[in-house]
Amino acid sequence: MAVSETNYVFLTGATGLLGSHILWNCLERGEHVAVLARPCKKESAEKRIAAILHHFETETGKTIRPPRIFSGNLLNPAWIEQNSGWFADHCRSIIHCAASLTFYGAEDDEPYRSNVGGTEQILKLAQKAGIDEMHYVSTAYVAGSSTHFTENDLDRGQELRNDYEKSKFCAEKMVRSAGFKDLTVYRPSIVVGNSQTGYTATFHGFYAVLKLAHTLVQRMPLGSTSGRGLLAALGLSGAERKNFVPVDWVTAVFDHIYRHREHHCLTYHLTTPEPPLLTDFVDMVQDAVETYSKLANTKDRNIADEGWFFANYFKEVQIYKAYLQDDPQFDSSNTQSAAPHLPCPMMDKELMLFLARYAILSQFGKLNKVKPVKAKKDALVAV
Repeated sequence: MAVSETNYVFLTGATGLLGSHILWNCLERGEHVAVLARPCKKESAEKRIAAILHHFETETGKTIRPPRIFSGNLLNPAWIEQNSGWFADHCRSIIHCAASLTFYGAEDDEPYRSNVGGTEQILKLAQKAGIDEMHYVSTAYVAGSSTHFTENDLDRGQELRNDYEKSKFCAEKMVRSAGFKDLTVYRPSIVVGNSQTGYTATFHGFYAVLKLAHTLVQRMPLGSTSGRGLLAALGLSGAERKNFVPVDWVTAVFDHIYRHREHHCLTYHLTTPEPPLLTDFVDMVQDAVETYSKLANTKDRNIADEGWFFANYFKEVQIYKAYLQDDPQFDSSNTQSAAPHLPCPMMDKELMLFLARYAILSQFGKLNKVKPVKAKKDALVAV
């Protein structure tokens, strides 16, 4: 694909886990990329993006040209008015990856503010700038309560079980009705860390459940907890399936489809056909905290028993109860047809434990470096 100063791709969500991997891949092969990032209290937009690039440059030993960085908030209508002219002159396509992963919230708050309001703003920008190519990152969980969901399905009257699912469902419907000539929709399931390094930039879902256990077991002696006992307390059998997919695989498949126009204009489920059982997940969480967390000494004065652990874990994990329910069976025929050379790594207990190790040893993002261990699988390369 020829690259010119008038041939930018605009990427939203570049500071997120998936967005940062997509950003690096695009820059690494020489694409011109424009990103939007919000400044934080302690860091400017430029510093936030620089930190992301520094991570990948350190990991790969490569130095790349940074993207064109816009500092601002997509939800501010003035931002579009101020910048739509630049996008009309320079931008050919949009990768809309930004999203809030908040499970529950009011309609004027997250996740609706980012997932619905942010998408409305992106569509206004595309219309004003005359951009007719969109790569939209949705979620496989627009399936809601469906037991089987194909890539051609969207509105089947399914129950949407939380505000995250509702907001992403609404956003995908808006994108589909916006009239893009070239619209490709990607629906990943639960994106977790990098299968080669363990690295993750965010700690939702998979990691939130792990972090809660990690925090509580610091008052527990070794062998005094049972993940399977907790499942029973939550009314779960353990046979429920959780569709975890590593971010490097999702990025590789996305990248392959994005770079090959013959694969555009379809919907792709970026899901694993062999998701692990919930029993595998809770067994892994128990192994992870017993191996990598600091457990209490039996002589500690503040030591707690299993009853205390269950009471506190049960209370805090309620918000994730819908998350722990059985996942639909996601058909991924389009993905398998477009990228048969990129099978999803098996998300077995070994790989989940590898990812958990990184999270715990990095203190869930507080530390920048974790001593590396050998990656579980060969690296994935999109072609």
